[in-house]
Amino acid sequence: METVHVDPAPATYVGTILTAVRSFNQMRVCAALDDADATLGLDVTIDEIIFPALRVVGTFWSSGTLDIAHEHLLSSAMARWVASRSAVLPAPSRRGTVLLAAGPEDLHTLALDCLDLLLVSRGVEVCNLGAQTPVASLLVAVRSLHPTAVVICSHTPTVASPAVRAVRAIADAGFPVYFAGSSFSSQFFRQNSPGVPLDGTLQESADLITHRHTTPPPEPAVLPRARFRQSVVASA
Repeated sequence: METVHVDPAPATYVGTILTAVRSFNQMRVCAALDDADATLGLDVTIDEIIFPALRVVGTFWSSGTLDIAHEHLLSSAMARWVASRSAVLPAPSRRGTVLLAAGPEDLHTLALDCLDLLLVSRGVEVCNLGAQTPVASLLVAVRSLHPTAVVICSHTPTVASPAVRAVRAIADAGFPVYFAGSSFSSQFFRQNSPGVPLDGTLQESADLITHRHTTPPPEPAVLPRARFRQSVVASA
């Protein structure tokens, strides 16, 4: 893959990605993300580069400066990069499984997949059900896995009602539930919701869930040095 080295500031990486998108250079988008990850770390790459770049391209598409094809190329490149980054992470090291799902009628999963990546990078075991997860299917997974927390994401306000039902169904089943995305912007829902909103950055959301709902593995038992020496002498 092509290597990209730029000034190590998030805004500069966003500019590099925008230039790559204009020329339909998907490989250069991924190369810029690789360089950002190596230079600034995964959390910064996701929160300060991936989503700002998406917002910039979305704004340019809305104004007619870019075509919808440019936005699709960027979304596809970023999804590919997140998947490739997830594939090389180590096995879970913490106790507790976190269940992720998009709303029953929501197709947008990049934020969900990025949260998945950040949780796994922290040693958390994740089960990600992906897009358009029906409420009944979500409950099947919950009752089988007994997760320590559930996160519902929905970023399409026009399909908010099914997503709200999913949050309430999980809470009624007795599991801690979090929600994120513009589908949950209603103040009435937020004031009467059994769930907890994730309104911060993805890094903050991953830290919150990790600390509240998973536990690190126990420290390995270590024999005192004096006893270890004694056993060695005795066996000599």
